[in-house]
Amino acid sequence: MENQALEEIAAAIAHEVKNPLTLVRFNLDILESSDQRMETHKNYAMIRKELKKINDLIMDFIYLTENNYGEKDKVQIDGLLHELKEDMQTAMPDVTFEVTCLHKGLTVDGYESSIKTLFGNIVKNAVEAMDFKGKLQVKAEKKGEIAEIIFKDNGPGLIEGVSDKMFKEHFTSKPMGSGLGLSICKKIAKEHGGDFTLKNAKDGGCIATVKLQGLSR
Repeated sequence: MENQALEEIAAAIAHEVKNPLTLVRFNLDILESSDQRMETHKNYAMIRKELKKINDLIMDFIYLTENNYGEKDKVQIDGLLHELKEDMQTAMPDVTFEVTCLHKGLTVDGYESSIKTLFGNIVKNAVEAMDFKGKLQVKAEKKGEIAEIIFKDNGPGLIEGVSDKMFKEHFTSKPMGSGLGLSICKKIAKEHGGDFTLKNAKDGGCIATVKLQGLSR
């Protein structure tokens, strides 16, 4: 009960911080648009970058502590993956993103926004591990009553000795990481009656496996 109360207080604080942060970003836009000095542009870019880090951390924390997502929808897995591929190719031209869906129209009953967050966090981790260049292969298929989605990158793989810690909140091996991304992935998969696991591939890189129940018929 004590932990639950602390989580509720922390979530409330996160919501309260989010509102003034939006106001800060809005005023930053106004200041930048009226500032014609070329030498200050890099300062605005740095401020915007740091504000994004704060905002991402707040959104991760809010997501981790909330449980109300509304009604479930029919979520088309291959559609989400191809949408993610298009976004990746535009934003990260040095990353090759391959998507293979063995069952066309693979669909689950779930929360589309949370599954998008799940896939997005996995891709973000993989791309950062590959230093924003390399190959990310994704395969989606039906395994009995489960939708299985496998993400394989060609990065350096998992650091030895972290497998028992990596899903704990606030654990991270990144200098600027929040340690919430993998916890969120695990939480979303569990909420869909499935699981999320990580392991090193035999030929190098990391394999992230998502299993989701609730296949639509």
